[in-house]
Amino acid sequence: MALSLCQRHRARIKTAKTLDKREALASSPVSFHLQMLELAKDVEQLRSLPRTEDRIEFKRDVLLPRWMPTVESYLAGDARFANPALVYCVIWLFDTGEMSQALDWADVAITENQAMPENFKSTMPAFVADTVLEWATSQAEAGQSIEPYFSRTFENIREKWRLHEDINAKWFKFAGLYLLRDERGRPRATAVDDVETLEQADALLAQAHAFNNNSGVRTARDKIRARINSLTKQ
Repeated sequence: MALSLCQRHRARIKTAKTLDKREALASSPVSFHLQMLELAKDVEQLRSLPRTEDRIEFKRDVLLPRWMPTVESYLAGDARFANPALVYCVIWLFDTGEMSQALDWADVAITENQAMPENFKSTMPAFVADTVLEWATSQAEAGQSIEPYFSRTFENIREKWRLHEDINAKWFKFAGLYLLRDERGRPRATAVDDVETLEQADALLAQAHAFNNNSGVRTARDKIRARINSLTKQ
């Protein structure tokens, strides 16, 4: 039975109060419709914030506490359906640096083939791949560990996800160069004394080239081969 205007108004107020109290919303067609209205309102408010720092703070302190209970309830239940709240929470978790939970929930979203928001041009696997690689690059440049999140995502890229060749090439290139890091974190074949590591790096870079012959790995591979020759002639 259709709700009256007054009933819809009261239901929306109740939905907003439930979210404000950081409680899970009930699962029903009416509830889900109201969820989407509230989610759209929250996303609009987020986009109105001009500074990246303010948006990250809003995601961490307001949006995630507001929406995670409802998503957790969905994940604990048996019903499966298109769930934008799950997708947005994955995005916000990545944006706030909650890598472990972001990847856990991303795995679910990808398995369920959840769609990204309309303003995103990529699929969920492509988004996760790009986001984790950007994070790993930043971590590596700062001399910080990229594990376990890099290897976890790289395994998915190699064994499960079908991604554009350019994304694959970037991942294999990064993985290969990462094995060549010197004490300053820079890729340098002459800094590596282990032939097996050099061969592993070369194999990764060769795969990057196979995905995209403009991936820019030729020079690094030449230096690896020269280093291997130098070590094996000793």
